[in-house]
Amino acid sequence: MTTISAVIPTYNRRGYVPRAIRSILTQTAPVDEIIVVDDGSTDGTAEEIERLFGEQVRVVRQENQGVSAARRRGILEAKGEWIAFLDSDDEWTPDRTQIFLRAIGKAPANVAWIFGDTKEIDDQRSISLCNLFGLRIAEELRVFEDSLSAHYPWQFGPLQSSIIKRQPLVDLGCFSEGYKSSEDMLAGVQIACRFATAGVPEVVTKRYRTSDLSDSSLAFAINFVEDSALRMEYLRARMAAFSLAARTVRRQPWGELYAGSARALCQSRARKGEPYRKFAFEQFRFGVSLKSAAFFCAAMIGRQGIALWDRGKAAKRGANAHPLEGAEAKS
Repeated sequence: MTTISAVIPTYNRRGYVPRAIRSILTQTAPVDEIIVVDDGSTDGTAEEIERLFGEQVRVVRQENQGVSAARRRGILEAKGEWIAFLDSDDEWTPDRTQIFLRAIGKAPANVAWIFGDTKEIDDQRSISLCNLFGLRIAEELRVFEDSLSAHYPWQFGPLQSSIIKRQPLVDLGCFSEGYKSSEDMLAGVQIACRFATAGVPEVVTKRYRTSDLSDSSLAFAINFVEDSALRMEYLRARMAAFSLAARTVRRQPWGELYAGSARALCQSRARKGEPYRKFAFEQFRFGVSLKSAAFFCAAMIGRQGIALWDRGKAAKRGANAHPLEGAEAKS
């Protein structure tokens, strides 16, 4: 019999997490347990959950360590064969668990990640992420021939719209890196390098990106700022993902993607006045290109060289944006 543990990481979400929990409790097919990992909330989130839901929800408390640590703690605490994540300000559709149970019954044994569609809701609109990214699943269950293609360049199934086998998450150390952004993409690549990924066509999650959530530690798209600490983690997580794919699946294009992320991190650190040169060397880990060699020369000049490289890229972007050239490109 398939068992499912629902895991909600939360931090200062007293006003939102009850909606998320109720969307689990009202499933047409129940999960086996609900675990909320309270990551050091100071607004009474844990107490509110206990008051409203009692023994229906197990609250695990820890000092504030970030969303990756909260997810990892939930995985380790869970008893189910499959983990179903939900962010504390989102909600599941009523038949989500039933849809995934049916999919698990049809899936080959090597499938460890199954996702459904996500309806993303902001202040102006709601949109299907699969439609937005151009993915159509016509069958009841689609097993991807290339599992990595389900996670990059677009992650069609974000964590809150997926169900994942627990043991691979434990064995591969997913979410143990401590990243606060792109931890979901990294976990997807970690799983996809060793297991199959599948998708179902139904919308299974409503993901909210409304303006009232702008202070959320999970609202990456809202808080992302050039050269911020969050961007640094974004680039580091991508380097980890691309390095793993290059080493275990195929060298290219993942090696080139690794080099690009290393260059971007080098640039960000240089602009912030932090040590950066080792990342100029890192870009050669999986090969050498004319671009990587040119960037290395710029980086070795110093921050002035990085600044010249930045200006050159900006000028190139400006040239590419010329209206006549744009018209020619479209014709």
